[in-house]
Amino acid sequence: MLFNTIYYETLPSSNNEAVRLASAGMAEGAVVVCREQTAGRGQRDNRWESAPGMNLTMSLILRPVDMATDKLFFLSKVFSLAVVKSLNHYNIDASIKWPNDIYVGTRKIAGILIEHSFCGNNLVFSVIGLGLNVNQTLFPSMDILPASMALETGKNSYDLNEILSSVLANFSALYESSGDVAGSGYMEKLYRRKGYFPYMTKDGNTLTAKICDVADSGELILKDKNGKLHSFLFKEIKYI
Repeated sequence: MLFNTIYYETLPSSNNEAVRLASAGMAEGAVVVCREQTAGRGQRDNRWESAPGMNLTMSLILRPVDMATDKLFFLSKVFSLAVVKSLNHYNIDASIKWPNDIYVGTRKIAGILIEHSFCGNNLVFSVIGLGLNVNQTLFPSMDILPASMALETGKNSYDLNEILSSVLANFSALYESSGDVAGSGYMEKLYRRKGYFPYMTKDGNTLTAKICDVADSGELILKDKNGKLHSFLFKEIKYI
């Protein structure tokens, strides 16, 4: 895949700008990168804190028009796996907290936000946004200290363009590979992949289970200690 990187000094949200550009006809492979986000967004409408010039904040435009709508979770798999592979390259042991948060140990180092645009039942474009903590070490508005590359390695002079190139190269290779390659790699890197852990369902009940699988459509499949399988969509279950 060929990438066309568009740099901005300041944006409210790289995803919002990418959606605007895609709606105006911008081709697949356009990458919106900004030095500062003033209203960055994460999953569940959470705000993403990022100090200006310290972290990688970017959004990628895709037009996977031949991809079935019930297979779009493939994009989540390949992009989150691409980020993990890039962090591994820098000797940071990262994992994917379903569906696509990136963790180091028990702390979040990156968030991914994927948005799709449809015309009727037809997909028009997708935008994948990434906020990766790189050189920032202080997060004053955060109650729980997240991870960053600098905090993990003691180095705070990472080249953001180099990291961007790494993520995009990994994504391109995975995007153009078979779904089996991406799926197996995603499962291997899942946070809490092995063992039983407590979860809370949307009705407030606690479920102790282990990860059994993630469906092509994105559902998390858990198996409890009695061997019963449980399937959950995003926002239907939380890690405890």
